[in-house]
Amino acid sequence: MYYPSKTAKSQLLKSISTIENDGKLLTINELIEVLENIKGICKNPEFVNAITNSLKLQSKNSMHVGSQITEREKQVVLLIGQGLPNKEIANELNLSKSTVETHRKNIRKKLKIKGKDGLIVFALIYKLQHLHNFES
Repeated sequence: MYYPSKTAKSQLLKSISTIENDGKLLTINELIEVLENIKGICKNPEFVNAITNSLKLQSKNSMHVGSQITEREKQVVLLIGQGLPNKEIANELNLSKSTVETHRKNIRKKLKIKGKDGLIVFALIYKLQHLHNFES
């Protein structure tokens, strides 16, 4: 069966949200360990390697966000991490869609993140770390 990449990405985000809602959270290191373990049985280990390397890099970068982005940009990142599209983020934060798009562009520029997918990976990691820090 063929699954377009956009569908796969949206399904992955939906699955992560479902798992989080059930209270089953993995740390970034646990997720990397899971990916490393499935690499040997995967038909495309290069893809798993790319994801693992991206997670490691984004995890390292997300710990140093601090003052690099504004509080509003942090709010946008957390909502991106929940899988919300720009329109829903705009509604949630009482902003226009174009303002959210500008925030996304500025976040990528400030943190040297390439592309929308890189920002989504970063946002997921940032959200997980934010939840972990909040619960600790």
